[in-house]
Amino acid sequence: MARNLANSLVRWFFIQVRDPRYMTRHPQTILLACLMLSSGLLGCFGSEEEKSTTELFVASFELSAPAGELFYYTVESNVDYRIEIDGAGFLVDENGVVRDGENWTYPAGFKSPGLFMHPVPGEFATLNITAGEMTESINVSVIDAAGIVNGQSAYDTIDWLTTDHNNRWCGKGSIHDGGENYAASAETMKQHLLDIGFDHVEVTEYEEDYLKDVVAYNYGEVYPDEWIVVGGHFDVAYALTPPGGGTSEGANDDTSGSTVSLEMAEALGTMNFDHTVVAALWACEEEGLLGSLAFVDHIPENITVKAYMNFDMVSLNYPIVPPPGYGPYDLGIAVAGASDENHTVMLDWIESAVVDELQYSPTSQNEIHWSAAESCASDHCSFFREGYATFNFFSAGGDASFWQEWHSGTDNLDFMEAKAGGEDGLASGFNTLVWISLQLFIHIDNTEPDEFQGRWVESTE
Repeated sequence: MARNLANSLVRWFFIQVRDPRYMTRHPQTILLACLMLSSGLLGCFGSEEEKSTTELFVASFELSAPAGELFYYTVESNVDYRIEIDGAGFLVDENGVVRDGENWTYPAGFKSPGLFMHPVPGEFATLNITAGEMTESINVSVIDAAGIVNGQSAYDTIDWLTTDHNNRWCGKGSIHDGGENYAASAETMKQHLLDIGFDHVEVTEYEEDYLKDVVAYNYGEVYPDEWIVVGGHFDVAYALTPPGGGTSEGANDDTSGSTVSLEMAEALGTMNFDHTVVAALWACEEEGLLGSLAFVDHIPENITVKAYMNFDMVSLNYPIVPPPGYGPYDLGIAVAGASDENHTVMLDWIESAVVDELQYSPTSQNEIHWSAAESCASDHCSFFREGYATFNFFSAGGDASFWQEWHSGTDNLDFMEAKAGGEDGLASGFNTLVWISLQLFIHIDNTEPDEFQGRWVESTE
């Protein structure tokens, strides 16, 4: 319509200018026609397409975000917008995945970006939001909260396991119940992990029927064939096991590691990740890592383990101050199974988590140290000897009492509490383990396939 009107105006103009008398009598009309023709606007001085306007709306410029929990706020924009974070936390993307980078771009129309603030109440962060040429800033303060993982919850788990699930002996070695208690407890753990919300949970059925690993899977949205695995062994030393003659509870070795694995599973089973999450409780470690070896041997073709975290004899560590006569309680984190370059990346992640993100301040009585080191004293050996990257957490309590309790009847929850100075102390040690582990998991999940090593299992046929 606008084009037809313009054409008519042109024809009228040329008809009139051929008559000099009209130009003399109506100069204003001729001038107006010239202006209309010379303007870049067709029709009624308007464009057929309106210019788009960038819109950016922030619901609040001051936020109080809970420490260590997923938190969502409101941003509205009709164009893609970028958020940069400066301070103590991670961004959460439009799919609910925690991102460890300094910025993330959200699609136009997405209204609920998220935060995952480090569990350090009193810290601050600034969010800088950019949409087109518009910018806004939000100040975020971190307030105290229970956290998506926490040490008290872990304490409740070890209390449950050492009360209701004792004598979890490997069926191969036990001279008592043939592993019946272990098998029954494994089925209970399977249901527990299903209740958390994992996509699939199984008690494994290998050729050796006593090897009953409990393995839970949540499949990744982006890299379902790349697994990040966490685990600890679920069996305890059966009767006559040297050097202490066996244990019923195995509170430290390794109900503590099973506890950390289950507490991690509580968070990992409800969060979203790019990679597949695998949470495991291994069978028959005390017989020679048999459960984890069987698992690694049965990893399907065209599946890789991005990294494995192992927990064996843990929780007597920072920030526990050993009572008189005990300690020191060092936490060691050993990396293995990767190239030297990737070892450096892994050690940098640990340092970032411990020093920068969690802001731990160990003393000479509860140091945290990390290094590249190989040891086949626990299930991580099953992974790193096949070329998979591993993190091994070990904090048995480096004093004489450790050797007194190892594989003995004194390896019970009461003794662990006494060494930790009480229930709260033991819970605080668990808190350190689960938070370092979760921060590391997030860093691993944020890597692309070509950024961090994984070994692919190919068919030999």
